[in-house]
Amino acid sequence: MFKQMIRFTGVLFLFALVGAVNLTFGQASDGTISGTVTDQAGAVVAGVTVEATNQSTGEKRSATTSDSGAYTIPSLTVGLYNVTATGSGFASSTVQSVKVSVSFNTTQDLVLSPQGASETVVISTGDAQTQINTTDQQLSTLLDNKKIIDLPLLNRDPNSLVLLAPGTVQTQSGLGGFSVNGQRERNNNFLVDGTDNNDTDVPGIPGGLATPNIDATQEFRVITGNFNAEYGRNSGAIITTATKNGTNEFHGGAYIYYRSDAYSARDFFDITGEADPLQRKQFGGSIGGPIIKEKAFFFFNYEGDRFTRGSQQLRTVPTAAARIGIFNLPAGVLPGGAQRIDARASSINNTFGFPVNPAATALLNAIFPLPNRPGIGTLPGVFEEFRFSDTFRDTQDQYNARVDWNLSQKHTLTGSLNANKGTFIFSPNTFPGTNDQLVTPQKGYRTSLSLTSNLNANMVNVAQIGYNRAEATFGGPGDLGISTTIGDANARFLAASGGAPTPAIGGTNGRLLNLTFAGPSGVLGSFDTQFRFSGTTSISDQLTYVRGNHTFKGGFEARFIYSNGANNFGRSETLNFNVPTDFGIPLLQNNAGTADLSLAGLAGTIQNFSSFLFGLVGQQTQSQFFDKNGNRTDQDYRGFRTRELNLFYQDTWRVRPNLTLNYGLRYEVNGVPYEVNGQLSTLVNQDPSGFRPAGGFTFQLVGQNSGNPGQGLYESDYNNFAPRFGFNYSPAFETGFISKITGGPGKMSIRGGYGVFYDRVFGNLFSNARGNPPFQQDFANFPVDTVDTIARPTTLVASPVVPVDAFIFPVIFALPGNNQFQSKFATPYTQAYNFGFQRELGNAFLLEADYVGNKGTNLLRVIDGQLVSVPRVNAILGTNRTISPTSTFNNFLNGSLTQDFFNVALNLAVGQSNYNAMQLRLTKTLSNSRFGLGQIQGAYTWSHSIDNSTDPLVGQAGERTFPRDSSGFAGGFSAPERGNSGFDTRHRFVLNFIYELPFKFENKALDLVLGNWSMSSIAQAQSGNPYSVFGGTDSAGSGFGQRADFADPNAPVGTFTRLGATAGLDPRTQTGPTRDQFRNPCSGTVTVTATGNTTCTNQRIGRQGTVARSAFVGPAFNKVDFSLIKRIPVTERYKFTIRADFFNIFNRVNLRQPVNTINSSNFGQSTSAFDPRIVQFVGRFDF
Repeated sequence: MFKQMIRFTGVLFLFALVGAVNLTFGQASDGTISGTVTDQAGAVVAGVTVEATNQSTGEKRSATTSDSGAYTIPSLTVGLYNVTATGSGFASSTVQSVKVSVSFNTTQDLVLSPQGASETVVISTGDAQTQINTTDQQLSTLLDNKKIIDLPLLNRDPNSLVLLAPGTVQTQSGLGGFSVNGQRERNNNFLVDGTDNNDTDVPGIPGGLATPNIDATQEFRVITGNFNAEYGRNSGAIITTATKNGTNEFHGGAYIYYRSDAYSARDFFDITGEADPLQRKQFGGSIGGPIIKEKAFFFFNYEGDRFTRGSQQLRTVPTAAARIGIFNLPAGVLPGGAQRIDARASSINNTFGFPVNPAATALLNAIFPLPNRPGIGTLPGVFEEFRFSDTFRDTQDQYNARVDWNLSQKHTLTGSLNANKGTFIFSPNTFPGTNDQLVTPQKGYRTSLSLTSNLNANMVNVAQIGYNRAEATFGGPGDLGISTTIGDANARFLAASGGAPTPAIGGTNGRLLNLTFAGPSGVLGSFDTQFRFSGTTSISDQLTYVRGNHTFKGGFEARFIYSNGANNFGRSETLNFNVPTDFGIPLLQNNAGTADLSLAGLAGTIQNFSSFLFGLVGQQTQSQFFDKNGNRTDQDYRGFRTRELNLFYQDTWRVRPNLTLNYGLRYEVNGVPYEVNGQLSTLVNQDPSGFRPAGGFTFQLVGQNSGNPGQGLYESDYNNFAPRFGFNYSPAFETGFISKITGGPGKMSIRGGYGVFYDRVFGNLFSNARGNPPFQQDFANFPVDTVDTIARPTTLVASPVVPVDAFIFPVIFALPGNNQFQSKFATPYTQAYNFGFQRELGNAFLLEADYVGNKGTNLLRVIDGQLVSVPRVNAILGTNRTISPTSTFNNFLNGSLTQDFFNVALNLAVGQSNYNAMQLRLTKTLSNSRFGLGQIQGAYTWSHSIDNSTDPLVGQAGERTFPRDSSGFAGGFSAPERGNSGFDTRHRFVLNFIYELPFKFENKALDLVLGNWSMSSIAQAQSGNPYSVFGGTDSAGSGFGQRADFADPNAPVGTFTRLGATAGLDPRTQTGPTRDQFRNPCSGTVTVTATGNTTCTNQRIGRQGTVARSAFVGPAFNKVDFSLIKRIPVTERYKFTIRADFFNIFNRVNLRQPVNTINSSNFGQSTSAFDPRIVQFVGRFDF
């Protein structure tokens, strides 16, 4: 069925090119002018010709008024227009400089005078940013070129201005995106010149693939709520950008934006006393103009970006004494106060008399610097903090071009291109000099071609084709010709210890070796290079048909998506030095010579660290890849393909001049992804209980070229119908009490709507299924006699300990991973609703107030499909009691429901969300030149976002993606996971203004110094985001720590309170409550019982923690950015501009989320902060 639909869209597009299809796809970068034509007595006039003429290009478009005097001119290029009405028996009437904005219907009424009167010419005073929307229910915010250029923007990215809109919040995830009206950051749809600009694999990164810079952007609009049926693909916001175009006059300029650490403040956590390195130069130029006047136009922009910056890094390193086996433990680790544990061979503390391996000490000294914050760390005296500033160097070049060609009076062809390429640093060095930053060469392209055809006065057809592509390589040291310092040191350590790689482990990447051990930060290893090349070809058509008081639209978009690449997770060999906790072997004992030195908590940390010092490997692992024929491959390369088709039809019905109804229906079919060579499999006999079914688990090859083309990764969903309805009513009371409330005709609009909005499955989620059996096996080599002994950890104490000279025993077994999809995988969708009003107040004020709400269903999430079975755990340990969190239990394989897999990531469409908000906005236009020109706008949002999953793969700061209780999702919803969304921001206020000072002087010298000054600013203030508190044990065996327990099982969740009386850190001295302001949210900062007993403990095996998800709230965020601008006119056409931008001008310390693991000595403390004050200088020349 889906193939037939795709073929059908191709036929439709061919017909559309010749203007024969009555369909429309409305995601264009153009705008509309509509209104009513009346005579001087107020009677409507039918049959009037209304013509709109673009002031810059001379392009003309016309329409004829209906019996009710209404007209609509759709699909107009963004810009200023002269609108002229001409009718029989009337003098013509013209309104000049009517502003057409992207994705907006500008209302412009005209009044005709009797024939014989002089032509009426009026200059429009309407501003698209402050004009009341009287045509639909959509909630939107326009950012025009003046705002984009004049407001302080840290990275010259216009999409950062999305946060000026009510209902928007910056998230604290690794994606760095924004949430709009409680929707996930992945759910936003980015369009440039009407075509797809989304990263189909990793959505959520703001701006999409190839967003034009601010000098190549004419304007953009963010539609935050209840968009019409013409928009879809995602359930979040629509961010549609119109690029700059050429005109009949040449225009352009050159610019440089520069910032340096010489003018910036230091990071709050920088202990050097100097600002982190910072050098950024963004430079470029633009040129646009006519190719043939009135006929063809061009625009071109280039921008370079050279960015060097420092980033504060926090690591945990062993002390000098710990490197030779002397552990000076502080009080609280062992009974009896502070103690010294000596791991050297001659000590009573060394259970088996193993000597410290000199190669281990040498490796530690070669890689790990000594602590520079003595006495502070996870285990003071053993593992302490080392802070340093790491330098990142990014480069990027961007190219933007556009050509508009008026083929005839009826046809216009437009083509645009946005391209960028660069090299970025995605992760820091492990330590200074290790040279193991994650280097990422990237390229992004977006191009489109559209044909706009005026078929007659009431019908416009637009056919479009678009293409985008992302190229990204995440290159690890040793794979991109970069010397791998840690990898070389690891190899020397292995050789010096008398070991050698096992023959069964290896491959072309076998020379890279990773080492993991407890205590210090991170993994001593090398990143395996990943790469992907993905893109989308989109085909669409649009026709707008105006008949009477109805504007009909209907249309389609077909998307052909590909993604080629490799993840290569775990391709390098890894040696884990974790003998004590893996096998229950205490390598150290207490000072009484008894073996009761714990294997849990901080004592267990030094036990495992000793495993490394002694050279005892607990486990050797590697992921190995195979094709469908069982042949081993060096990479897990796959080529995924997806086909998507969207259809819609809508009607905008102007029931009366002051009442408009919008209703429509959208239908979306998103095809099931497949692999071009049939290298994809799925579990075909799923059992909701998680137990092994009769006959065992069966994986089957699926998709095209697999031999089973009728079987997919999951079943197709053809039920995605999305109705939309909205109304907009503008009270027309001219007298009386109600007119005083409404302000009179055209001064107020009341709007509301309801709609269903579908989302899609993104590539990063389904591409993880590439490792399903038989394509990947995760090999593990344990240095014990048989694998079976792992099932009885209590017997291992009596077993012979691994000899130090038998570095690795080649006992290998393979258990596959499993990234499984629900067989009936429903498409995620959101029901959204809003109601509110806009009211024009006196003195150019515009007030907006809206209630906005939505409910998400079938949202994407990943759960742990390999659950711990309490009866199995009890059977292994020979007990029926609840397992203490201090007990050692790591045998999760045999303690789980099935022993067929190491781990199971189960992809489900069972997430739910709920959002409610009050959104207010007040805009003031300053139009009196005596007091200065400009605009000031403030927006406040109170909101509450609740869900049981904020993202399936990337957790917000202070959160994790796996739920604490996966078993609750078997029925579709897990009550324990319901909580505040990771990006929930209860209060947010944002203010922005642009103000041109009124100082003008006739004296040229005086005016050169004191005239033409402007100021602009963005100020933000918001409450903190939620976070959870986690224990230090993995009670579910998921590989992630679970949420902690309240010590008092009856303790309800309370309210977060600050320790200090003041609101934050002193921005001048950076003193005050300091970083301890958010210390220990489980012991004293939350009142949950009458006694205040709120201490958190590690959760117990076999039972999930009692601390609720997102129960605590982190630091608030307050920031003011400011720009001072001086324009120097050379002539009326040429001008220079110099400016200074101050980001976080008051240098307020905005702390990031606190450490939320109870075993950390930094628990409850923030250890990093957002940017301090940064100063940027700008020089521009424009003509």
